Amino acid sequence: MPPQQPQYQAPQQPQYQAPPAGGQAPPPGGYQQPPAGYQQPVADPANTITLNYWLSVFFTWIPALIFYLTEKDKGNPRALAFHRDNLNFSLLRTGIYVIVLIGSFIPYLNFIIVPVAWIAQVVFFVFHIIAAVKAPEAYRTGNAKAFAFNLDLVK
Repeated sequence: MPPQQPQYQAPQQPQYQAPPAGGQAPPPGGYQQPPAGYQQPVADPANTITLNYWLSVFFTWIPALIFYLTEKDKGNPRALAFHRDNLNFSLLRTGIYVIVLIGSFIPYLNFIIVPVAWIAQVVFFVFHIIAAVKAPEAYRTGNAKAFAFNLDLVK
């Protein structure tokens, strides 16, 4: 007689246990209330400021706008001021880049406009890196600005 193959059996459903008489027990593996006195950890705004500034150094206005719009309704006016300053500086850098693009198509003036605008673009890139390094510490110490200068394009 050949050896017999084991038979497949469907998995068994767990048996329901009635909750204790004093209240309801959470289902196994379900959500449980945190212990009394527990508070949700709050994210440090300096971390989002750091991320915003460094992303904006390389991707200019896109991350600055995203962070500004997402932080606008969170109720932290100091953090919002840093995000707004970063957006303003990123828009300024983008404006200089647009001047380089447009100026490169203007005959005779492109010999003056383009080199000056490229130098300004490099200088602003360096200023943005410096601000990205200084911004988290400026936020933690309560300083108002991370940029040496800025235009208020977004209020």
